[in-house]
Amino acid sequence: MRSAASKRVSFLPLVELKNDLHPDRLPPVISAGLINGILVVILAVSFAALIFSGPLAPFVPNGIGFILMGDVVLITLVALGSSHASMIAIDQDAPAAILAVVIAAAISSVPVALTAETILATVALMIVTTTMIAGGLFWLLGRFKLGSLIRFLPYPVVGGFLAGTGWLLLTGGIGVMSDVPLGVALFAPEVLTRWLPGLVMGIGLWWALNRSAHPLVLPGFFMGGIALFYLFFWLSGTPLAQASEQGWLLGPFSTGTRWQFPLQPAYLTQVRWDLVVANIPAILPVLLLSVITFLLNVTGLELVVKKELDLDKEMRVGGLGNLVSGLFGGIIGFHALSLSSLNYKLAQSSRLASLVAAAFTAFVLFLGLNLLSYIPRLVLGGMLVYLGIAFIIEWVLEARGRFSTFEYGVIWLILIVIAFIGFLEGVGVGLVAAVALFVINYSQINVVKHRLTGITYRSRVTRGREERQLLDQQGEQIQILQLQGFIFFGTAQRLIDQVKERLMMPGLPPLLFLILDFRQVTGLDSTALLGFAKMAQLAQERQITLVLTHLSPTLQRQFNQQGLGDEPGLIRFFPDMDRGVEWCEQQILQIHQVTTADKPLAEQLAAMLPQAEQAGVLVPYLERQEVAPGFYLIRQGDAPDDIYFVEQGQVTAQLEMSGREPVRLETMRGGRVVGEIGFYLGAVRTAAVRADEPTTIYRLSLEKLEEMERIDPVAAATFHRLIAHLLAERATHLIRAVDALLK
Repeated sequence: MRSAASKRVSFLPLVELKNDLHPDRLPPVISAGLINGILVVILAVSFAALIFSGPLAPFVPNGIGFILMGDVVLITLVALGSSHASMIAIDQDAPAAILAVVIAAAISSVPVALTAETILATVALMIVTTTMIAGGLFWLLGRFKLGSLIRFLPYPVVGGFLAGTGWLLLTGGIGVMSDVPLGVALFAPEVLTRWLPGLVMGIGLWWALNRSAHPLVLPGFFMGGIALFYLFFWLSGTPLAQASEQGWLLGPFSTGTRWQFPLQPAYLTQVRWDLVVANIPAILPVLLLSVITFLLNVTGLELVVKKELDLDKEMRVGGLGNLVSGLFGGIIGFHALSLSSLNYKLAQSSRLASLVAAAFTAFVLFLGLNLLSYIPRLVLGGMLVYLGIAFIIEWVLEARGRFSTFEYGVIWLILIVIAFIGFLEGVGVGLVAAVALFVINYSQINVVKHRLTGITYRSRVTRGREERQLLDQQGEQIQILQLQGFIFFGTAQRLIDQVKERLMMPGLPPLLFLILDFRQVTGLDSTALLGFAKMAQLAQERQITLVLTHLSPTLQRQFNQQGLGDEPGLIRFFPDMDRGVEWCEQQILQIHQVTTADKPLAEQLAAMLPQAEQAGVLVPYLERQEVAPGFYLIRQGDAPDDIYFVEQGQVTAQLEMSGREPVRLETMRGGRVVGEIGFYLGAVRTAAVRADEPTTIYRLSLEKLEEMERIDPVAAATFHRLIAHLLAERATHLIRAVDALLK
């Protein structure tokens, strides 16, 4: 059964709508709804004129009906389902501009003349198909929480697409006004007068909106443009009928041109299905830009409302809205940043304001459509010019300081290809540019996160003094490279170059061991494996052993398939870097035959004290024990009652957790002390210490230490000095390791 809380959440939109009906709330809510409704209608008519231009101009009324009906459905569904009450979804300019190009190309590609019924039915179904595919994509991305994946597309490529979209909107607006293709013919005097005033209007609208964010600026320009148009024709004495015949007005519309269901049998029997199917791949750029813009709009609105929105829910709601509005002929639409922000500021988050906008749109569609036929094409073209100029200025002129020279060149390249060759070709160039940007930018990332040596990084094996001194002397023979990220041919080659650089460094001893740690590597491709094969050849020539650590099962399998398996003297694999470093250290110690394992404890301790004879005063207080492998010197949770010195053998301090493999903290050999921190702090043991092999240890109990301090102050002082020496050594090595990791 559903909880009471979930029921309250389900009916939250109804509660919010009820609150909006309060007398104090109604005036701002209705005002915001009407302003947004006017803007929705203006944009819808502009997009209809853009899509149904040129040979499709006779079908503008049908296009207006399709788009307005789609808006009514889309606005209503998003208003009721969004995670934020201010959300308004409308038709979007970028998808409309690209869709206009795709539809025009599809119709013009037919070598024979098509009947009016076939053209309208085919175009209507192309719109339905595009919108419903987009809706399904939105819904799936939201359902599987994949919306954020689109953000991996390089920003300059997105900028190039949007700049190209601006060009399509600009030229489309000029085409709506002039009915002349882009070219020299546009500058004929009789044609120039048709589009130049609209161009000036678009530039003026951009200038005004950049200086004032008042919600009435755009509708004011729209209504003012209409008024100036009719004033001019009235002063010139030109009859309205003549202006309409000359193509200055959007209409007249024939009777019966209000919205009609695009999937009715009368349409479906006239569709050229081959054109619809053949142009489905061409809508991929529409889908790509739609998803990107959708995400950017919702993210931008989060900053406006100062609240984190449920991105996946918004994509599901937007997807459902497009699926349903597509059935009614609506074009792709989704959450509008500008109108949603306006709703938030004027009505303080109101779902009712969005529904008022939908109601106003429905009113215009069913009762006021004939009035739209008197809208001048100059005004609609000016609106499209404004949208195009805004895109171009933002992504071409203002973007110069935000991108590197190469990235800025990518934006220009995509724009030029779209402008002079075609949008699909521009998309292809953009995808190639995306790959190039990825390769170039990612190749600049150093795949080596940390570069260490056997001096700056030691294994967790704590060794005797002579062994440590030798490793300090010979530690440069161990090179440790901690790798990161995804490794491909570019970064693999850079890694090889860094290894060669180390081999050529003067004044350093020959490299014996190269440790490559893969703990932070997310993956590698086949070209990277070839790079590691080259590295193995280089290691074999220089008699270097490659030590590969922390490989995941997938990476291990890739290396094995490449023929890079465990091979003594050439390649060794270890589960983690600590074990790999330990093995390398042990090889160096064996080469130089240095060990302290057989020396008596007193002799080992004497090497750490300023006066060797002082070590002898400690031994009488220590209890000698010989323990077998597996013997626990200390268990987690024990009281800190004793401390141990290792004479020979080996013990390991480890963290033991139920159901998991023990985690090694430190392995100690001859001359080392065990359990000193808990012993001094009086803290319960936080780790266990276990013998790895037959081991000889010396135990000092708390009682013996108290006895030493009471009757033999010299021995006690020697003991404390010895512990301080050992702790200082550990601290010094730790500081050196941290310093190396920070470089």
